[in-house]
Amino acid sequence: MEEEKVMKYALLVDDEQEICELLSAMLRRTGTRCTFAHSLAEGRAALADGEFDAVFVDVNLPDGLGYDLIPEVKAAKPDVRCIAISAMDSERGRAVAAGADVFIPKPFNREAIFSSIRDLGFQA
Repeated sequence: MEEEKVMKYALLVDDEQEICELLSAMLRRTGTRCTFAHSLAEGRAALADGEFDAVFVDVNLPDGLGYDLIPEVKAAKPDVRCIAISAMDSERGRAVAAGADVFIPKPFNREAIFSSIRDLGFQA
């Protein structure tokens, strides 16, 4: 069995501050530090400046679709895990096709987040 890794740094790309704060509070329990980005542009800037273990990206952002960021992350940093989040469960197929490792529908709860983290091989 593969040894679980620790998720040290995560980028949260969501235009809703409350979602970023909720995710951050959950992830802090696992020792993960989080950086917030509220648009594709902010997400791209954060990715250029930082090293992340995972990127949580909302599908619908004010300046475009989160789908566009996922292949960019995978091309630049293949080891980074991408978790797509959306209020529309119908977006699951498109998110996975774009390269998302996991899709989490909103509203989500703590167990959905921790289960997804474990599915990616991280301690939760």
